[in-house]
Amino acid sequence: MAAKLSTVIAAAPETDLAVVVAMASQFESYIMRGEVYRTVAVKAASQVEERVQSSSGDILGRLHKLTAQLDELSSEQKQTMADAKARIDEVTARLPSHYQALLLREARARLNSLQWYLDDCQENRRECRVQYPFEIRNRQRIGEIGKAMDAAGARALAPQLEGIDLRLRRLTRGGEFVWEASVAHVYPDSEYWYLYVLPVGPDP
Repeated sequence: MAAKLSTVIAAAPETDLAVVVAMASQFESYIMRGEVYRTVAVKAASQVEERVQSSSGDILGRLHKLTAQLDELSSEQKQTMADAKARIDEVTARLPSHYQALLLREARARLNSLQWYLDDCQENRRECRVQYPFEIRNRQRIGEIGKAMDAAGARALAPQLEGIDLRLRRLTRGGEFVWEASVAHVYPDSEYWYLYVLPVGPDP
């Protein structure tokens, strides 16, 4: 019997919003510094301060999820989200070359992580299957980055992304949504196909 899959628990909308707000307040310095990841301190419903590692791809992913969960937000939260997004959009519009360069760097870093994961899958198919829900987060973040990339960045990324997707398709078979079922509507299978597959298990 296959080992239990890793669990990816969806963050509560208020947590996603707290991270977006925290990053929005320092997005210009984040972009100018040019480091892919930044750790921010956030307080959500628990009011306990937590340190969260974020990035452009992480923020784009959280905004996508929040947009699909608007019905779960209060009027005040919707306004807070709109204000944070407007601040991020203003910075990225003012610093397009810096932003696009950072998006490309992050996408390549996440593709490299997926490459290493897929290489490891050749050695241990059982562990590959167990870790898939966790590791495939990188592919979803890359998907959100792709929506924000300019044409030049998309062209530069395309060969490596196509290679990774080909490996994923060869490795996997269709199945149930691999993350928490409550957010399946956020990620339709027509676009997020890689969240509806699992690696073929090890030989008996």
